[in-house]
Amino acid sequence: MLNKHGWSLREMLILSGILIVFLFIAIYYILIMYKDLDLNITNNYYDNLESRLEENATVYLEDYYEGDLSSEEIKITRGMLRSYDLDIELRDKDGHVCAGYVVARRTHGEDDIKAYISCPDYTTEGFED
Repeated sequence: MLNKHGWSLREMLILSGILIVFLFIAIYYILIMYKDLDLNITNNYYDNLESRLEENATVYLEDYYEGDLSSEEIKITRGMLRSYDLDIELRDKDGHVCAGYVVARRTHGEDDIKAYISCPDYTTEGFED
């Protein structure tokens, strides 16, 4: 294989072909990992928006709501939160405005507070217009 004159053209082409195959395989797996990472970051972004909306709804219920929670759902709109300066800016990563509300009720002695948002590229499961 290797002689005094170095590698032959055929040996160099074979080695280059093998390296190119490994390079394409590496690029393929890097792209897959990048897409998974981007998906996780996007989901965390919307989860964070929902969590902030739920936190502000909890403050509203504790400080301003005039009744007790029961098993019946109450819908807390962003307008209600806005009137007590508790609304948050709901925008997706591209700056588009999102709709949202919170549903609260008491089940098994604990408060169940769930935020629902709808953006152009994401909608919480169960969101109702």
